Amino acid sequence: MSFSMNYLDLKETVQNSEELRGEKQCENIDFRTLKIESSLLKLLPEHICRKYNILPLKIIDEQLYIASSNYLKEDVLYKISFITGKNIKIVLCNKEDILGSIKRFYTNYERKYKVKEINEEKTISYEGNKEKNLEGPIIKLKDSIIEEAVWRKASDIHIEPFKDFALIRFRVDGILIEFKKISKKIYTSICTRIKIMSYMNIAEKNIPQDGKIQNNYRENNDFRVSTLPTVYGEKLVIRILYKNEKIADLKSLGFLKEDRKNIEKMLKKPNGLILVTGPTGSGKSTTLYSMLQYINNKEKNIITIEEPVEYTIAGINQVNVDYKRELTFLKGLKSILRQDPDIIMVGEIRDEETAKVAVRASITGHLVLSTLHTNGALESIIRLLDMKIEPYILSDALRGIISQRLVREICPYCKEAYIPSTEERNFVNLKEEFLLYKGKGCHKCNNTGYMGRSVIYEYINIDKEKKDLIKNIVKNNNEENFLENSLKENVNKALIQGRTSFREIQKII
Repeated sequence: MSFSMNYLDLKETVQNSEELRGEKQCENIDFRTLKIESSLLKLLPEHICRKYNILPLKIIDEQLYIASSNYLKEDVLYKISFITGKNIKIVLCNKEDILGSIKRFYTNYERKYKVKEINEEKTISYEGNKEKNLEGPIIKLKDSIIEEAVWRKASDIHIEPFKDFALIRFRVDGILIEFKKISKKIYTSICTRIKIMSYMNIAEKNIPQDGKIQNNYRENNDFRVSTLPTVYGEKLVIRILYKNEKIADLKSLGFLKEDRKNIEKMLKKPNGLILVTGPTGSGKSTTLYSMLQYINNKEKNIITIEEPVEYTIAGINQVNVDYKRELTFLKGLKSILRQDPDIIMVGEIRDEETAKVAVRASITGHLVLSTLHTNGALESIIRLLDMKIEPYILSDALRGIISQRLVREICPYCKEAYIPSTEERNFVNLKEEFLLYKGKGCHKCNNTGYMGRSVIYEYINIDKEKKDLIKNIVKNNNEENFLENSLKENVNKALIQGRTSFREIQKII
């Protein structure tokens, strides 16, 4: 068995391999239209491709051509040759093209072939809480579903039963996408397996249950499992908690530079109340975690009360709400105040009593961060006043309010400009000379046209003038008197800059 250190493309030998040093892409390979036979994907496993950033391309005359972004060491080449049983020839290509193609080809391969391993004729029977014949194909399928969701950075997995089939969907960047249809037999087996792993009662199918899986999928992630009885069976939702994922810093969330600096100034104040508001799924928790990370240092005692703790931060004391043990936001907050805190994060202000304790803490020497379920920054002030917080106390406590939404960002690899229609211009009051942008879809974004998400927001920075307005809120409830930047102004900026699309904006205005 041998290998060849020939650096060439698929059509012609490169006379001087020095020409391809670095990461210059081979001109004769178009990764957008590239096709790879399934036999090659089976020959060279995905984890090997990811480890060495390589991709099998073609077998010609018993020689396996693989794409690589750099010169491979001799021992690596020998290993690949040993695994595949082929002589190896290298094609130097762009690293990003290889990574995108690995994701695209191996994802499709997993869907088509790994799921096919499940024999529809196999039946799996259960006696009480005992499982029979569950090892094997069902476990493989369950693992492949979870691994695929983790690889796509999905936030949730939905397993939904219908009359004649069940549907598996992933929530990626806030949108549900279909992964696979499965038979009801397989659905039943998968549900049972997941309930066992979550320490749920597999015999109980008529009441909702909650559980948790702790396992080593990819990077030791945790999974919160929820079941809900429907007319066709139990619907399962698995929330993925990425334990080792880095917390985004404020710079990466989408705040404009000047606004971000003002937010950072708020966070440096020794006391006061800072609120992040918006509907469910608007990224409030992510923003709070970014704020905590920004102000975290050894000189501060920072304590949180959350439901649940989604990310752990070194140096911060984090507490989970536990209603079974009567540990609510209110009780947790009162206990935290006896722990000599400098900074407190309350996951959500839900009731009048919690609001009063949080505001009182913020005016007695503590910096308090929290969230409210409101649709606008000014509405948050009104909500707190409705919770019987006196205007003069609120004006003294508040430091700032951020009201935000999440939108998908256009994929930078397939973004294209277009002339907006009259309807689109009128919807956001755009001037005629501005173009809009959209993603046409490519393999790097799974043909969605989007990659990642960012915030669209409005915020109020509470200065002396705003404090006076809050004291006389009934007489001066005009948003223009309060907002630094309105949501609509930032929507227009995001559209003109090409960060997001008109379609995404329609969802939040």
